[in-house]
Amino acid sequence: MEMRTSKPAKGNKFYTRKASGGYSTCIKGKPTDACDVLANCVGYACGRFNEIIGSMKYPSLNCNAENFIERAKKTYGLQVVSYPTLGGIMVWAKGKAGVSSDGAGHVAVVEKIIDKNTIYTSESGYNSKAFWNSTRKNTNGRWGMGSAYSFRGCIVNPAIGDVHYIEPTPTPTPSGEIVYTVVAGDTLSGIASRYGTTYQKLAEYNNIPNPNLIRVGQKIKIPSNEQRYYIVKAGDTLSGIAKKLGIKDWHTLYNNNKGVIGSNPNLIRVGQKLRY
Repeated sequence: MEMRTSKPAKGNKFYTRKASGGYSTCIKGKPTDACDVLANCVGYACGRFNEIIGSMKYPSLNCNAENFIERAKKTYGLQVVSYPTLGGIMVWAKGKAGVSSDGAGHVAVVEKIIDKNTIYTSESGYNSKAFWNSTRKNTNGRWGMGSAYSFRGCIVNPAIGDVHYIEPTPTPTPSGEIVYTVVAGDTLSGIASRYGTTYQKLAEYNNIPNPNLIRVGQKIKIPSNEQRYYIVKAGDTLSGIAKKLGIKDWHTLYNNNKGVIGSNPNLIRVGQKLRY
């Protein structure tokens, strides 16, 4: 699916009313654009949903925005899920769903799924603009909408299917190491913490010159348990390191590293590598 990042051009029949030579049965937008169902979230979402399919297969998505789910289910038997799907229509109610007197709600089309809490949408708005893109974050369960709105669900686009964010599953290699694929929002320290190691170890193990610069899609190899170690920093104590690594008894850490530390567990040096 090719993302839409610009306003539909004049003459695009998916966004033009039948009375004007197009496919749409939606009302005129306000202010009315060259594509006359814009500006209007309903006219845009209906047009974009069908444009992705390639034909005006579902023209009757032309009700109040917050009622799209009922129309999609009852009229067309379309699937509705509780999370964003690629090419799907996100549906919000304003106030109480189905009560038009407190607002008609809003709809937008999912152009890209960035991570489990971030999507990129294309939208339009009655009494607003003909077109815009938004990066929406699910910080409050409403996917970026204000407190007057509630997220009702997403209508799955049958041309795409139920394509949604799936948490990547690291795959162990025969050597016992794990290969993790970086997703949006990851940090090397966060990945290290998840697997009981340190960002210094991951940086060294993966030849990463700057631990603050990792890329989405980058493969990070996680050492097997036998290969993990902690690099002593200024101010560290053996008990403090043990606590940081989740080791209940610092004596265990000491016993595993006597050959490095020596006979006095109170004397550890910056740069020492302690296996755990």
